[in-house]
Amino acid sequence: MMPKRIRVENMSVTTTPAQVKAGFTGFGSIIRCELDVDETGASTGVAHVEYTNTQSGSAAIAIMNNTPFNGATISVTEDA
Repeated sequence: MMPKRIRVENMSVTTTPAQVKAGFTGFGSIIRCELDVDETGASTGVAHVEYTNTQSGSAAIAIMNNTPFNGATISVTEDA
């Protein structure tokens, strides 16, 4: 089974990688979780989460897309 990568956008810039992992780990085992940062090291509000299986990523997208997370309504989509 291929890993499923998701992209989480529109997050509060104060959200930490640990918060993202905690918020998305309920859908399945996470291989990788990272936040995008700009040239100053500040969060861009975008994270990438990679699950061990496709079902976990699909569930995270279905349940978490357009929901409040750490003070912002997030967008969750499949990551390229």
